[in-house]
Amino acid sequence: MTKYSVTIYVYGRVQGVGFRYHTYRWAKKNKLVGYVRNRDDGSVKIVACGNDAQIKMLTHWLEQGGPPGAKIDHFQSQFGETEAMNDFSIRH
Repeated sequence: MTKYSVTIYVYGRVQGVGFRYHTYRWAKKNKLVGYVRNRDDGSVKIVACGNDAQIKMLTHWLEQGGPPGAKIDHFQSQFGETEAMNDFSIRH
C-alpha cells in the first residue's frame, strides 16, 4: 500500500481551542503518523503520513470543520516526501 505525506496549514480560529489535542486523537484513531504544531502566525501545521484513503479522510474532516470549537477559514495542502515516523505527536 502506497504511503503519502501531506503538510496542511490550517487558518482560522485554530489555536486555544484544543485543535492540536483533537487532531492528535483523530489521527491516532485513524492510524496516521506525523505531528501537529502551532505556528507563530496563529495557524496550525499538520504533517500526516498514511495511505490515500487516510489522507482523504483527514482532508474531509477538516472540510467539515475539524474539532469542536475550531473555526477553520481555509487550509492549504501540499504533498511531499514521506518522512520516517512511526507515531503521531503534538509538537511545541
